Amino acid sequence: MLKNNRKESTKKTKVLKLNLSATMGVAGAIVFIILAIVAVRMIVTAINSSSQKTMAEEENADEEVVEQAEEETTTVYELQTSVNQYVWVPVKDVSRIYGIASDGKLWGKLYDYSTTGRSNSNWEETTNGIIRILNTLGHREPDIAHYNAADDVDIDTKLQGNMDGLEEYKFLSQEIEQNFYETIESIKKYGGFYIGRYETGDLSESKAVVQKMNSDINNQTWYTMYEKCKYLAGDNDNVFTSMIWGCLWDETLQWFIESKAKISTGETIDYSKIVDSTDWGNYYGIDFEYTIDGSTYTKPAAYGVILPSGTAEYTKANNIYDMAGNMFDWSLESGSAVSKVLRGGYFFYYGDSYAAGNRSIHDSAANKSEYYGCRAILLIK
Repeated sequence: MLKNNRKESTKKTKVLKLNLSATMGVAGAIVFIILAIVAVRMIVTAINSSSQKTMAEEENADEEVVEQAEEETTTVYELQTSVNQYVWVPVKDVSRIYGIASDGKLWGKLYDYSTTGRSNSNWEETTNGIIRILNTLGHREPDIAHYNAADDVDIDTKLQGNMDGLEEYKFLSQEIEQNFYETIESIKKYGGFYIGRYETGDLSESKAVVQKMNSDINNQTWYTMYEKCKYLAGDNDNVFTSMIWGCLWDETLQWFIESKAKISTGETIDYSKIVDSTDWGNYYGIDFEYTIDGSTYTKPAAYGVILPSGTAEYTKANNIYDMAGNMFDWSLESGSAVSKVLRGGYFFYYGDSYAAGNRSIHDSAANKSEYYGCRAILLIK
């Protein structure tokens, strides 16, 4: 049910196995994470393909990675469809994504968008830098949301039931708080974070992926997607993964604007395209080309079509696909006392109503829909 409330770092310790230092500070660099079959390890290779590169240059960068990949991966397409991919998002000023309240709690800074800029969403900051959440049951993070408004039972017990009784999720509220703290510490240390290049796939399988041409990208509860995103890192101890925070979704949009990201039409993303994303998203009322298995098709304006991840260059900005349209993406942000927030809009409505910057849609975390997907982030420990 839809509800309209809608440094380059020089530090290489802990990340030498991943060689992630090669991409830190390279805005728009794509990381391909190859899980070796024989040995339990991760190999990470970076593509230096910034937002200013042409499409042809980006394809050449993909070719460079193919040469470094393992022998069984021989083409760009095989690499893109078999290896998890993330894009580096630099954070210029970490103070614009979080603040500290008078009781010491960390809160994410969320934003509302207009054609001329962005403004604080449900928070204010005093002259001495203390953040205050204006409505503690409004848009906020990190925080949990009740299963439904009628619940008066212990919330951790309810959450445990919704996580199929898994003991480690009994204290989900504490886990989310810790996740946010570790996310901020990583960004402060390394100057940015990695965002999934594609919407998260294989959601009905035991292990999720962040890969091109995946169609298993929807129709799971927030709880299921939270768990899938958490375990994307596998056994690697040098990084951790998570469902995206609302503040990092906003920071990615801000990076699009500040880096003058170009869309397929050659236009630059500004605030007007954050509040009306028709020109770069999979929405109803617009036609564009997409490619599946080497064949090119046209998505007609008169139909809403769910596309497999990363199939349309039309929906790409700074090497990231489908931040506008296709699926509503679940986030870790809470939107009310009883719901979690969905971002980015979806395939069956207009891009000026549910644009990339919209945060008015939220739903119970226990609900699922063909409209609902999610996006992951990867951070360095």
